[in-house]
Amino acid sequence: MKNLGLTERHIKESEIYQGLIIGRISSQSKNLYNVITETNELTAEVSGKFRFSVSNLLEYPAVGDFVMVDRSDNTRGNGIIHHVLTRKSAFQRKAAGSVNEVQIVAANIDTVFICMSLNNDFNLRRLERYLSIAWDSGATPVVVLTKSDLCEDIASRLADVSSIAIGVDVQVTTSRSEDGYQSLKSYLSTGQTVAFIGSSGVGKSTLINRLFGQNLFDTQGLRNDDKGRHTTTRRELVVLPDGGVVIDTPG
Repeated sequence: MKNLGLTERHIKESEIYQGLIIGRISSQSKNLYNVITETNELTAEVSGKFRFSVSNLLEYPAVGDFVMVDRSDNTRGNGIIHHVLTRKSAFQRKAAGSVNEVQIVAANIDTVFICMSLNNDFNLRRLERYLSIAWDSGATPVVVLTKSDLCEDIASRLADVSSIAIGVDVQVTTSRSEDGYQSLKSYLSTGQTVAFIGSSGVGKSTLINRLFGQNLFDTQGLRNDDKGRHTTTRRELVVLPDGGVVIDTPG
C-alpha cells in the first residue's frame, strides 16, 4: 500500500482498528465507493453507525482517503467502511447545489497540478483562486500551462503567471509533442499523489494519458476553443505504471 501513498502515520493509526483492513478510495458513485486494498479492489459503503455519527460532508469518505474496511473483496457482498484515517491534506470546494456546504474533492494529496490553457481559457483571476485553494489544502501547487502550441506570446503569459504564482513551479506543455511532460513526471515518484484541477477542456485528461502511457481517458482530439471533447464528470484515482498516484477532478 505504500506505493499508493500510505504513510507510517496511517499505519500506526490503523493499528487501533483490530480486524479491519486499510484501503484507499479510488472513486465514488453516489453512496458507493471503489476501494483499493493491498490485494484487491472492492465496492464498499459506509456503515450505518458511521452515517449517523457524521455532522457534515467533510466527514464522509472522499477520493484519496485511506479507510478501514471489513473485507478485501466482494465475494460476500459490498464491503463496509467503518473509519476514515486522518487526512494529511484535503482539497475542498463548495458542494454542488449548496450555498454554504463544503465537500472534499481529493484527500491525501502531495501536489496539486493547476491546469490552465494558454489559449482561450487563460484567466489570471481564476488562477489566483485555484492557488489559494491549493495552499489551503495543505498540498503544494504547481501551475501547468497547456496548449502552448496555440499561444503566440508565451513569454508575456509566463510573466503574467509568475507575477501571481510567486514561489510556485510553472510547467509548460503542448498536446502536440512530449515537451514538458517529462518535467511533470518528477512530481510523481512512488507513493506521491498528484491531483489535477482546472476548467473542462484545458487538457487534464491528455496530460494524464501521456503520464500513464496509454489512453486511460478518451479525449477524442482537442479543439482550439479549449472545449475538449472529454469532460471529467467524477473524481477518479489511478496508479501510474512507473509509480505515483493521480486524481483527476471534474472541471
